[in-house]
Amino acid sequence: MRIRLSFFTLACMAALLFVSVAAQEATPVAVAPDPALCTLNPLTPEDLQRIAETDLQPAPTSTPITDTIVLPDGEELFTSEREEVEKDIIRAIACVNTGEPLKALAAYTDRWIGDFIIAQGGLDDELIAGLQVNRGLQPDQYLQILLFADAARMGDGRVAIVVTGVDPSDGGEPRSRLFVMDEVRPGRFLIDEVVPIES
Repeated sequence: MRIRLSFFTLACMAALLFVSVAAQEATPVAVAPDPALCTLNPLTPEDLQRIAETDLQPAPTSTPITDTIVLPDGEELFTSEREEVEKDIIRAIACVNTGEPLKALAAYTDRWIGDFIIAQGGLDDELIAGLQVNRGLQPDQYLQILLFADAARMGDGRVAIVVTGVDPSDGGEPRSRLFVMDEVRPGRFLIDEVVPIES
């Protein structure tokens, strides 16, 4: 039997698998996005099948950032654009906090989901059934966001932004990642790539 990722593994890998960041004197207060903020419709088995059958260009393998964080060359975001990106990341984490994997996956691009399906060994009834299970997360299990840092729009149109957050199941230590967001329609961003930041 193939090894399947648990929901917590999915959440960590896909959204907030943070690596340690240096402590700051004035540490922001972590906020756990309320699941009620998840306004996305959950994916359906038909959605998963469509994505699995689509010949999508695989995402490049992300190389962990191991030195000073330098964003890819790009244009500075307008305040309104940055607000939309941050809002959509908050919504994505709120969807993870619902405990419903198919709602969490709705915050990702088809390309990311396609790579996830391939990593699981392909789409079958076992995977679909596992993704339909509501984990019933409690508030003390919710992923939390500490702060949004540097952001820029890259040459391919996607937006790169550094996010720091806390996963209570991982000891509650602040960790950071570089999120790459794809604007799938004006003002609506989905997660397309997540790059580790190693201290």
